[in-house]
Amino acid sequence: MASVDEVKKAAPGSLKLIDIRKKPDEQQIPGSMRADGEELEAMGDLRFSKDEHVVLYCGSGNSCSRVAKTLREKGYNTEALEGGYAAWQEAHLPTEPRV
Repeated sequence: MASVDEVKKAAPGSLKLIDIRKKPDEQQIPGSMRADGEELEAMGDLRFSKDEHVVLYCGSGNSCSRVAKTLREKGYNTEALEGGYAAWQEAHLPTEPRV
């Protein structure tokens, strides 16, 4: 799992952030992209390679942990954001309008 602090301090371009929340609000973690967690698990809509460092986040950290584990088992460099989007908000970190 990646901590909020690790993601916040990551060098730009060093990781891909993917929002897999089922019912997202109008905000997202800056620089993240949207994806459906079930499609990712089924290997249907992968917008990253096995070489890229990918951090998935959901609302609380549960769903993204499961999806990240499934993808790791298939050889991808994925991890979940510990505590999910809720942890990001609790840390009072910036968000941006969802695209």
